[in-house]
Amino acid sequence: MSLGAIVRHYLNHFHKLHEDELLWFQNQSSLEEALRIAGEAQDDAGHRYSHQRRVKSQAIREATRRLADSHDEIRRCSSFHDLWNLLVLRLSPIEGIGELYIYDTALRIGAHLRLPPQKVYLHAGTRIGARELGLVPASDGSKRWLEPQELPTLLRDLAPSDVENLLCIYKDRLSRSN
Repeated sequence: MSLGAIVRHYLNHFHKLHEDELLWFQNQSSLEEALRIAGEAQDDAGHRYSHQRRVKSQAIREATRRLADSHDEIRRCSSFHDLWNLLVLRLSPIEGIGELYIYDTALRIGAHLRLPPQKVYLHAGTRIGARELGLVPASDGSKRWLEPQELPTLLRDLAPSDVENLLCIYKDRLSRSN
């Protein structure tokens, strides 16, 4: 599958779902509520998102508590990157909380605060996709994000959160030949 075909498939099958998720978080009645449901990784039906299904309940509870305790700091964030850095600082010490949970939680809270990502943040799945496209060397597990100008031309018109989503979903179908 060419990169162009992958982008078209993503836009036809996943983009709207992604937009709907962000809109649901954006429309939460308060930051407190957005922090609670983002921390609990709850979708609009009250179920845990599949991305966080393996995270233990104890880790989810502790992360949700730390988000609530960080309310004022979160409110003061002026960019997604500030928010993401704050969540890395507050949540990564919790056993069982990894890069994907932190990114997804920052994305959901950022939607409420209207702070979209301006970079493509890397975690396990997106890092694999980025490696397959030759954007990250196989030996480099330390790169935390990609700047938009580092992306192939076909991906530059997508929002960074869509690129993150695409890299993760299609990680096994991407290759340097794209």
